[in-house]
Amino acid sequence: MHTICMHTKGKVPVGGRTGTSYRKLRHEIALNREFRGPGEAAFLALVWTWQRLEDAGREFFLAFGVTDVQFNVLMILWDYRERPLRQHELAEILVVNRASAGGVLARLERAGWISRIVDAGDTRARIVRLTRGGIAKLEEVRGPYYRLLSRVFRDADGGALDGFVEYLDEVRSRLSIPQPPRGAISRTRRGKLPRPR
Repeated sequence: MHTICMHTKGKVPVGGRTGTSYRKLRHEIALNREFRGPGEAAFLALVWTWQRLEDAGREFFLAFGVTDVQFNVLMILWDYRERPLRQHELAEILVVNRASAGGVLARLERAGWISRIVDAGDTRARIVRLTRGGIAKLEEVRGPYYRLLSRVFRDADGGALDGFVEYLDEVRSRLSIPQPPRGAISRTRRGKLPRPR
């Protein structure tokens, strides 16, 4: 965030946004000038909000003795519980390289939350499954996780949430690099937001 602000501080201000939300954002990110326009304000608001979400997520998961990536793995394995999920498929869904996924899975296996067995159809591949311990850990974390989401993103906000999702979809469509659908074979690096289910 600091780097982003430093790159924009020397710019000539365009217009004067004086609304309460704009003033509050300027104060929170220590921006010592007006925004160049609503686009810059929206971008910095999104970045600042994402950083606050990441901080809240780190604190939340730490209280349960799990990381956001480990929670993602448990959630994905639960979602795919009806079919075998190979380790390389899991890495692609997580959007991490195989070596990184291997390290995460090794820690989950040591904790007793997953098992990895050789795929009978391809001895080079490993099938990853939740264990009873993993299901118990997921059940322990999932309820509080959804309560936290409900506190931050309230269903009662209805139309505002719908508009927010639609606007972010529009923003993504304007980016120059198209993203494949989630779960498609991809080597593209994406963010680490815990996957709401």
